[in-house]
Amino acid sequence: MLNSTFSSHMGRGLDRRNFIRWATTGCGILSLPHVLRLQAEASISTRAKQRSLILLWQDGGPSHFETFDPKPHAPVEFRGELGAIQTTLPGIQFCEVLPRLAHLAHRFSVIRSLSQSSSDHVVGSHNVLTGWESETENSKSRYPDLASVISRKRTEEAAGGAVLGESTDPRLAMGLKKTSGNRATSAARLQLPRYVDISSGLHRGGPAFLGPIHAPFAVAGDPSKANFLVQNLQMTGSPEQLEARLRMLRDLDRFGRNGTGPALENLAEQMQAADAFRGQALDLLTGSGAARAFDVSREPEQVRQRYGLHTAGQQCLLARRLVEAGVNVVAVRFCPDGRGDYEKTMIGWDDHAVHGNIFEIMRQRGPQFDQSLSALIEDISDRGLEDDVLVVVMGEFGRTPRVHVHKGCPGREHWGPAGCAFVFGGGLKMGQIVGSTNDKGEQPLDRPLGYQSVLATIYHSLGINFTHTFVNSNGRPVPILAQGEVIRELTG
Repeated sequence: MLNSTFSSHMGRGLDRRNFIRWATTGCGILSLPHVLRLQAEASISTRAKQRSLILLWQDGGPSHFETFDPKPHAPVEFRGELGAIQTTLPGIQFCEVLPRLAHLAHRFSVIRSLSQSSSDHVVGSHNVLTGWESETENSKSRYPDLASVISRKRTEEAAGGAVLGESTDPRLAMGLKKTSGNRATSAARLQLPRYVDISSGLHRGGPAFLGPIHAPFAVAGDPSKANFLVQNLQMTGSPEQLEARLRMLRDLDRFGRNGTGPALENLAEQMQAADAFRGQALDLLTGSGAARAFDVSREPEQVRQRYGLHTAGQQCLLARRLVEAGVNVVAVRFCPDGRGDYEKTMIGWDDHAVHGNIFEIMRQRGPQFDQSLSALIEDISDRGLEDDVLVVVMGEFGRTPRVHVHKGCPGREHWGPAGCAFVFGGGLKMGQIVGSTNDKGEQPLDRPLGYQSVLATIYHSLGINFTHTFVNSNGRPVPILAQGEVIRELTG
């Protein structure tokens, strides 16, 4: 009764004042906090709720000095060997290894005044990815990361909860359509996961109490290689064999769901999650072309070369294809090769002196980072998707201001007190540098912000109310974020 009454009022265009009057006096059921939450969530625009996120995760912690916050006037033991170059923003410089991004600085924004409490990879990553500080147990977070939260909220918003993705156009086989600002306009639909993780992007994150249904569809391998193939997207055997196996699974399901007791209840819960995974797998296997979104080889050669025929470039291209096809969030372990090992060591941006000469590494990594990220933002803009897709580039922290030398080799150590984040698109205000660090890059000087504020801004861009509460495994309500503010310079 309440739902039908509420729907009828909402259908008549209930305004803010009448909504509060009706909810607090007319129905006598909703508490004021519930009213305020419903009001906040109802006010979020439909456009925002359709946006997607590409998170390029700089695993290991990137140096702010050798990327977006160089200190050319600091003593050499702080500024390092690499120089700074002028950008298209007056008075703003980037590291010399980023000339393309320097030329595009007016088209994105950088937050230079981030800090967090931990300089440890595990705890620091969880702090940034979840927004909850020091809430880890056995290297696992007690709270879900932002990608799993987005997956959960998008699932709640989907009509009927059955749609797993949307297609832009049936011509996806020839490369995605230039959409002029609108995605998923065709009646044709591709059944894609809501959340795709490329190369173990958020391997230190996880869905926590949201459950495995909101874990990512994982894509391993290197999309720049000719033999790149997404596992489990090719069906082996005949359709008849597949149907026979499905009948066996249905019989097992009925067995598992009958009966009582905690063990069987737990089994039923696990099988519910398995059902969702199975549905996604079947959609990908049997859908009319869903796997094409993962096939970067269908892109024109000039597009592939524009991104760069290396791992980082093709990861970015794959991410663009996926969000354009309707995936809600794509997380990438974005560590362009600086050591000549194609990231086989999985060191990423963890540029200690014992891992190699940071300046030589950045002279090799920088051009790949510069090419792939600049191509991504230009391509998204060219395809009319700038308002529909939010791109965020960040890691768990920055690097030490003073260069550390080990046996004659320079490097920088972990540094939680200062770091940077890059943002593009998503309806945010571009062409800004938010905040600053002091003259040696040691700590925020102007507009100090926690990484929770980056998450709050991401949620705001995607139309997610970050004060919304979930119920954790102990039955207690917990908000998506316990602290943090939307960065007003980007949203004001």
